[in-house]
Amino acid sequence: MKSSTNDIVKYNKHIEKKQLTDMPNNLMCPCGGGQSCIVDRRWLGDWVHEDDIFKNYGISLRKNCYSNYNEEQKKLLGLM
Repeated sequence: MKSSTNDIVKYNKHIEKKQLTDMPNNLMCPCGGGQSCIVDRRWLGDWVHEDDIFKNYGISLRKNCYSNYNEEQKKLLGLM
C-alpha cells in the first residue's frame, strides 16, 4: 500500500517542546535546577505533586524550591 505525503505528515507531527535552555534567567530557580526542581518541572510541563494538592484546595503555589511552605501548605502536606 502506497502512502501519500499527507498521510505521513498526519502521523508524524512535530511537537515543539520547551527546553530548559529557553528559560529566561529571571525565572530560573535559586536551587540551580534539576530533575526535582519545581520551577524546571513546571517549565517543561512535567507533573508537580504539590501543585496538584495546592490547586485542589485553592492554595497558592510555592514560587521556587527555596520558598518556605506557609502554614496551610504544611498542613495539607502533613508536615505539621
